[in-house]
This record gives sequence, structure tokens and C-alpha cells, in this order.
Amino acid sequence: MVIIHNDNIKDLFYMNLLYELHKAEDRIALMKTKYKMSFEEFENLINSEKTENYTEWDDYMEWKAYDKSYRELISEKEDIINGNYQIS
Repeated sequence: MVIIHNDNIKDLFYMNLLYELHKAEDRIALMKTKYKMSFEEFENLINSEKTENYTEWDDYMEWKAYDKSYRELISEKEDIINGNYQIS
């Protein structure tokens, strides 16, 4: 029988969270480099264009998802660091 301690579970979850955070940061950095602007600036550009560019629209949807994911992961990371979690 394998015994897994609560601290090990927390550490594994935290390591996975850091991996997902790194993935999101990489994709966001790629978009910032590609468009040479922040997400907010790109969102304003997309919303102000009169004609729809499907490539830019696809990138916008992807960037928006990674931005949301990044913010959620940062919040989860802070919760873990501050001990604000529960193992069920």
C-alpha cells in the first residue's frame, strides 16, 4: 500500500499549477511579440476594426482564454501560498 501525505498532494498540485501558469505565460508572450501590444490594446483594435480579420479574431479568442486562465492561475497560486486551500 502506498501512503500519500497531504503535503505531497499539495506539492503535486502546486507543481502542476506552475506548469499550467508557465504555459499560459508563454502563449501570452508569443501574442505580445506577434502583435507588439498588450492584450487590452489588441482587444481595442479588434473591437474597432470595421472589417473582420479571421486570423486576428482567432488569435484574439485564444489570447483572451489564456489571459483569463493566467489570472485564475495566479489567484490559485496565491491561495496555495497563503494556505487558503482544503484537501477533500
